[in-house]
Amino acid sequence: MSEITKDSKLTFGKHRGRKLGQCQSDYLEWMAAKLLDTDFHAWALAAKKILESRKAAGAAEVKLASLEEQADALLRRAGFDAKGQKADGWEDDLEEEEE
Repeated sequence: MSEITKDSKLTFGKHRGRKLGQCQSDYLEWMAAKLLDTDFHAWALAAKKILESRKAAGAAEVKLASLEEQADALLRRAGFDAKGQKADGWEDDLEEEEE
């Protein structure tokens, strides 16, 4: 049997013919839990690997969103708008502080 990957098409079950990586996480969780001690254990291991990959990708997306929010906050504090342009009146505020 060749290695089972996210691109392998299921040969059994309600998602027969669908690529493993296209299955919803709840189905992959079921596979990882229920098929580990069966003749389909290779499928269970592949499902678990996909779930771990999804979890890591989700964590990276959350981190990226947090960094984007921090960058936006820093830009606003520095007088820039969301497009990176000087916010209206920013120069006026700076001149008033210098006086």
